[in-house]
Amino acid sequence: MTVFTMKEYINEAIDEYAEDISFGMPGHKGKDFFDLKINRDLTEFLGTDNLLNPTGAIKNSLEEIARVFGSRYSFYIPNGSSGAINIAVSCLAEKGCKILLQRNCHKSCINSVLINELIPIYIETKYDEESAQFLGIELENLKKTVERERPELCLLVSPNYYGGILNLKEIISYLHKKNIPVIIDEAHGAHLYFSDLKKYSGNFLGADIVINSSHKMIPSLTQTAILHINSEKITRERVLKYINLYTTTSPSYLFIASQEKGISYMEDEGKKSMKILEEEISAWRKKTSFKDSRVKDKSISSYDPMKFLFRLPRKTGSQIVKSFHLAYNIRLEMGDLYYALAIISPKNSIYELKKLFKAIEENSRGEFKEIIKLKFPRPQMEILPSEALKRESLLIDFKNSLGRISAANVSAYPPGIPIVSYGEKITSDVIDSLSYYLANDIEIVGLYDQKIEVVK
Repeated sequence: MTVFTMKEYINEAIDEYAEDISFGMPGHKGKDFFDLKINRDLTEFLGTDNLLNPTGAIKNSLEEIARVFGSRYSFYIPNGSSGAINIAVSCLAEKGCKILLQRNCHKSCINSVLINELIPIYIETKYDEESAQFLGIELENLKKTVERERPELCLLVSPNYYGGILNLKEIISYLHKKNIPVIIDEAHGAHLYFSDLKKYSGNFLGADIVINSSHKMIPSLTQTAILHINSEKITRERVLKYINLYTTTSPSYLFIASQEKGISYMEDEGKKSMKILEEEISAWRKKTSFKDSRVKDKSISSYDPMKFLFRLPRKTGSQIVKSFHLAYNIRLEMGDLYYALAIISPKNSIYELKKLFKAIEENSRGEFKEIIKLKFPRPQMEILPSEALKRESLLIDFKNSLGRISAANVSAYPPGIPIVSYGEKITSDVIDSLSYYLANDIEIVGLYDQKIEVVK
């Protein structure tokens, strides 16, 4: 009798990175911080409460979370900021309304446009050609877009993937004067509330809804997020309605208990650790004259020091990521055409930080790759994104797709900015951009064996 044993591909793949020093997500960095015993994997029962209708332990915990983050009330979301964004947009948007958002928003923002059948109005994010970096939003440009397009809702990302924080105070103030509710995708900023950068945070500056991914920078399990409500116009009952619509009826208690433990850690020990790490980074920069790669600009109010962006001579960012893993057992968060990003959380040690600095110093000789001035496609929307999603489609070679209408969101990762999205016409600029990214070993999400999905 033949006995077949399932090969455990996922477990084998994960084990390859078990010994790495982590400068990527999640924020716990693979270190013990929370009791993960299997007997703690519970469901709703008596005193454990119910996440979808909290009245006991979870309700009490959420009141503590609201106190810590300064919101009217908060909710644990066990399916990430992506799920929280869907809930937030559904709470505020009506079918067919115009939503203002950045072109470099997370794909979950686009998904919310599709789900709620909205009309996306894109606000340009300032791009610095000399450094190949996206910066912030210029207020005058925002005002012109609002006056021209008359959006009914706004969804903005701050801080961005690279740590740039928008001038939210002036942006939120202006939009509120226009009676436009503001959602802040603050997925990368949960830790800001435990630092001097709290003053730049969405809750502090009065955004209607703020979303934090606790797992990105705070020690908690991957897939955990928090939804904060500040507007008096949004009732707790309305939020719970959409939480019930989008959330599994079997939410993981390990997830939400890890969030509670991680945030409790941040109030004291984590806050102190962040301060020490920030001082270590600053001291190293002074000692080595290694400049901060990020660009100072009026459109950015501040940068998160825990997002360590750097370049190295002769290497692309993706090459840095590969070489650091192979030569130093250091796992970075990402690499693009020019930069690598190390995400530093309070759970990283001084020893690990010094290992990162040593690796950078050992690879700092030579000339940098020339930064090529890129043109980003600005394809026109021909049909509503939700219509493009529902229409019959087919896959064709992207090089032969000129003039067709995209039935997908096609983005380069990183940085995750759509080259073309649902309902937009594919132009020669789109095709040229796709060819360029592929030639430079940058992953394109939305292509399948170099085929793009178009409306039939």
